[in-house]
Amino acid sequence: MLGTMAVAWTALFWALTRAKQCDLWAVVGFGLCFRLIALFATPVMEDDYFRFLWDGYRFAETGNPYAEAPQARFADYTIPAEYRALLDHINHPDVPTVYGPGTQWAFRLSRAIAPAQLWPWKLILLGAELAIGAMLWTALSPQGRLLLTWCPLAVFETGFNAHPDVLAIALIVAAWWLGRKSLPLAAGAVVGLAVATKVFAVLLLPFVLWRPGLRAWAMAAAAALLLYAPFWVQGSAADLAGLKAMAGEWEFNSSMFAVTAALVPRATAQTVCALVFVIVWCVLLMRWTKPANPSHPLPPGEWVYGIFLLLSATANPWYCLWLWPFVAARLSATGLCVLASVSLAYITGLNLGDQSLANFEHPLWLRPLEFGLIGFGALWDWFKQHPWDEDRAASGQTPST
Repeated sequence: MLGTMAVAWTALFWALTRAKQCDLWAVVGFGLCFRLIALFATPVMEDDYFRFLWDGYRFAETGNPYAEAPQARFADYTIPAEYRALLDHINHPDVPTVYGPGTQWAFRLSRAIAPAQLWPWKLILLGAELAIGAMLWTALSPQGRLLLTWCPLAVFETGFNAHPDVLAIALIVAAWWLGRKSLPLAAGAVVGLAVATKVFAVLLLPFVLWRPGLRAWAMAAAAALLLYAPFWVQGSAADLAGLKAMAGEWEFNSSMFAVTAALVPRATAQTVCALVFVIVWCVLLMRWTKPANPSHPLPPGEWVYGIFLLLSATANPWYCLWLWPFVAARLSATGLCVLASVSLAYITGLNLGDQSLANFEHPLWLRPLEFGLIGFGALWDWFKQHPWDEDRAASGQTPST
């Protein structure tokens, strides 16, 4: 898989240098071909999709997929055979589902189309990807359109592995698009739906709604409450219980958090990283709200989510999809390196078959390589903004020959 991803990224980097000559229909046509191939593929090195199908079944049957963890049904032989087969493969079966109410409704829709089948769910995700493309297309450069359409990370994590993040991402983009159309209340409602679909969306909520005003904020709160309230009324914490377990115990592919946790206790590391993120987030928001900024630009999602994942205890590859449309809008070497290198995180003890490593443990060289590539991209961007020869000229030196 990683070899295929490396070839795909190499081809994309080559195409990006020639994007202005690329035929529009070739860009769109190949992008659709990639996703049609993925539509019929079984997820690779991932088993989260068993939970997606299980949640859709439990929601349709009980009206509350949050009521119990999957392991509560291990001894229930009234479960249909096709769903018992799914239950046997769900990871972390002791943890309630972490997927928000908006995502749960999409799971339920998929189940209504074809029970225990993955293809309806993939079609829903494909629809979300097409919506993102349609809303962003005119705002992108030829290179941005190529990245949005051909991005190997998006094809793999959404098309092949069917991760649901693209649903909330599409809603965030839709809120921005509605704001540009001078529909602030609709934008607010859609942002609220995005937050109730995946909690990550809350990080961009102020960036999207600071201009539309208080009524848009009220619509966002009402939309989120509309999706959460039915589960709260039933005495369930919805996705908050699963997210709490995840935030308190899980660690995977972290960078700055791992360094901090090596120096201080885990709880202290969480506090330190959270405080650093809040400070950086506030700085980004203050810069964003300056009057000099153009009206309704695409929010700086690549910075918000990039810093968030840099400081997070868990940085799964599909989380980096939250950077994808924003990197397409503002291409950078750093953003491209993040999207390209994060799939290295799949090199774990389980996938290597290395019994000297725990299932989700990385070899010692893995994270230095992954984050070293991202650092290289950041240095490339810095040198582009601060050309060496110009700096030398300004200091009175002449370039060596």
